[in-house]
Amino acid sequence: MEMRTQRLLLINRFWLILISFLFLFPSFACKKDPTMPNAEVLNRPVIWLDTSEVSFTAYEHGGNPAAQEFQVKNNGKNTLEYSVSDDADWLRVEPASGSSSGQLVGHTVVINKGGLSARDEAYGATIMIVSSEAYNNPQRVAVSLKISSQPPPEIWASPLEMAFAAKVGQNPSPQTLRVKNVGEGTLAYEIAWDAPWLSVVPGGGSSAGGEKTHTVSVNSQSLAKGNYDGAITVSASDASNSPQLVQVSLKVSTTSPPPPPSTSNWISISCNPSSGGTGTTVTIPIYIEGNILEIETFGLTLTFDPNLFNYNSTTTGSLTGSWAFVDGNASGGVVTVGGLAGSASAIPIGSSGSIAVVTLTVTGASYSDGYVSQLTIGSLGDDISGMQPHPGSVSFTFRK
Repeated sequence: MEMRTQRLLLINRFWLILISFLFLFPSFACKKDPTMPNAEVLNRPVIWLDTSEVSFTAYEHGGNPAAQEFQVKNNGKNTLEYSVSDDADWLRVEPASGSSSGQLVGHTVVINKGGLSARDEAYGATIMIVSSEAYNNPQRVAVSLKISSQPPPEIWASPLEMAFAAKVGQNPSPQTLRVKNVGEGTLAYEIAWDAPWLSVVPGGGSSAGGEKTHTVSVNSQSLAKGNYDGAITVSASDASNSPQLVQVSLKVSTTSPPPPPSTSNWISISCNPSSGGTGTTVTIPIYIEGNILEIETFGLTLTFDPNLFNYNSTTTGSLTGSWAFVDGNASGGVVTVGGLAGSASAIPIGSSGSIAVVTLTVTGASYSDGYVSQLTIGSLGDDISGMQPHPGSVSFTFRK
């Protein structure tokens, strides 16, 4: 009888504890289905940004830094309608609104540093992307602008376009990317790429003016027949023109591609002298190296700042001294340069030397001491079409 009484007491105590537990924690009383998200939330747009920050560097007495872009898209349902605003009078974003049903929309950040002075800390601002319908409204992009009292580094990269070709199941030969600092100080840069079949070694470097080489490789063994695109980004937080983009294309086919040319195929310019004051005569030789075609005619443009320079003349180079015609025509800040061999011999394949020399005179009356200006060649035509700029742009520093 005593044993039975003890057993009944234990059973009663168990049920008392169980009832108390269920009373305190009713969610354990029965199993429920998981809570489903609100249907309204699932059908709303979602703001997606490709970056959360952009950085600019500028020289106090130089020009504005190069514009940069960020991208917005709808990563949710329906259509994302949004506006873009900022909280600083030294920047603007173009366009100031957008619409996306899933496609990327680009917005350009433009800096006007007029009235800002050099200082140790960076100027800061915030870009707001606002959509009342978006699930994650608003989104922000942080902007920093560092203005230095000394001219900043400047990225030079060559080539800016790379083309690879491979047979299915094989890899093409690597190519070389060259990077150097054409500004002041020391350039410390990083290299990134956006395609899984691309790689660059080493992935960064530094330059006080010397050229650095990087091996660009393509792993196409597992890729199907077709055309592929990618991009390489060379960036440096303190460079005036960061980032620089190298466009990469890859063609994979069922037949073996032709071998690449064995020559360098470069065209370049230099600036002599690279600095000076009002009245300085500046010569800009236009060089070629390793041309893969005979050159009987050529055409190109040289762009300069007409507020800093006056155009003087265009004369023959070391490879065109006997040509029938080498001359230039200036309009605003563009010199159109052309050459024709006539009865003279064409420039042989694989040659090295200058094809023309452009002469400018410095005026610069409206610029401060240390102002840095760019001279750039482009619009390569006729027998120099397709040559790689190396470099295609040089800097000149105005001195009072």
